[in-house]
Amino acid sequence: MKRPSPYRDRQTLQVAMTPMIDVVFLLLIFFLWTASFQIVEYALPSSVSQPQAVGTEAEKELKVEDFDQIVVRITENGGKYTYVVNDNRSQSVAEVREVLAALASIRSDVPLIIDPDDLVPVGRVIDVYDVSRLLNFQEIQFAVELE
Repeated sequence: MKRPSPYRDRQTLQVAMTPMIDVVFLLLIFFLWTASFQIVEYALPSSVSQPQAVGTEAEKELKVEDFDQIVVRITENGGKYTYVVNDNRSQSVAEVREVLAALASIRSDVPLIIDPDDLVPVGRVIDVYDVSRLLNFQEIQFAVELE
């Protein structure tokens, strides 16, 4: 007696790919939603300290009073830029840094408002913003004109 071969009537196996593709897309969406997108610079621990000048002129001119906000106005006049930090006039970003460092040593939790004129390039505004971030001001805002 001859036994029938199990391979003779074998049919091809068809795998449905649609459910597998659905699962892959659901996993992709899940991982995108749960991922934290933060800048790598802030995730790395770093300790960079800036040298502090002792007894600078900015600290002597600074009125130590309880202030509610810090306003940095940037104006352009004939190619020269003037920075005014709470009524203290400065001619360079380094001088602004000294004044803001003195203010940050008093209170760094107050809002810092950057108010540039229309003719001031964005690079000058970003320089003041970077200095503010380095001095650990927690709330930095930009002034806008409502039309």
